[in-house]
Amino acid sequence: MKLKKVLGIALATTVLLGVTACSSSEPAKTGNSDAAGGDVNGDGEIIIGYIAKNTTDPQPSTINSSASEQLDKLKADGVIDDWTGIMDGLSDANKQVDLAQDCIAQGCDYVIITPAEAVASDPAITNLVDAGVKVVVVNAKTDSTDDVAMTFCGSDDVYAGELMAEYLNEKLPDGGKYLHCQGVIGNSAQIQRAEGITNKLNDNFECIAEVPCEWSGEKAVNATHDALAQYGKDLTAVICDNDDMSAAAQLTCNESGREDIICIGVDGNAGAMGMIQEGTLDATVLQDSIGQITAAIDAIVADINGETVEKEYLVPFVIVTAENVDEYATE
Repeated sequence: MKLKKVLGIALATTVLLGVTACSSSEPAKTGNSDAAGGDVNGDGEIIIGYIAKNTTDPQPSTINSSASEQLDKLKADGVIDDWTGIMDGLSDANKQVDLAQDCIAQGCDYVIITPAEAVASDPAITNLVDAGVKVVVVNAKTDSTDDVAMTFCGSDDVYAGELMAEYLNEKLPDGGKYLHCQGVIGNSAQIQRAEGITNKLNDNFECIAEVPCEWSGEKAVNATHDALAQYGKDLTAVICDNDDMSAAAQLTCNESGREDIICIGVDGNAGAMGMIQEGTLDATVLQDSIGQITAAIDAIVADINGETVEKEYLVPFVIVTAENVDEYATE
């Protein structure tokens, strides 16, 4: 299954207009902005580094695959001289910090990174910037992204959490008890999606547990089994920070004879889309990962061409249900 309706169709407008993240009149440090033609370090070549969050999970894999295609094309077209290939961060912030040093050693002018954690991955970005490399952060922010990165290309994860909460408010007006299956603690998506849920979920909902499931469907299954055993009919919903967890949680509920429990997550991956089409999952919040990485690469090309690059480009989330799933997914 693949995305059918690309949310990035409005990307050209988004990239042109941008969203300014820093209100300070002091220009942020973003590498050697005086370098001409994208040869930031002046060695006669334009080289792009690519540090992935990981190469195994569905959502990062979608980003990586699109990045590979687009960067290979830039090299074939002579826009850049080379790129590093996918450097696997293994969902380990320390590994990402090490890979940042590898990018510096390889003479990278730009580095694209999808951070594993907000705090622990931050030195990867600051070290690159201190070495004069222009950094493009994709999908999730680190603590200093807004201040030092050339640009951030992602989506508003607070809004993703709000969309999940608003959906539950509509479908479960009487509220009830819910389980929250969290992503990796410290990742900006985990932090901000929780904020969005709290912002919008009605007061008649009670969170019975927030379990660090680390984006894992298997861990979400265990957490859901525990919640069902302890709270039984009082459990009305399972809110998950991604779709691997929500799909697994919903299957667990359904197999327990609790099809009434609403499970919802973020990403719009193939498994969740297929379950919505089958009628075994109510909803997901679709994240346009391809739109995010496309914005990142477009920003680098714009910088190479001497064009203005905004500090932030946001690609919108959208709620997907049985009513509109066929617009966004196809076999």
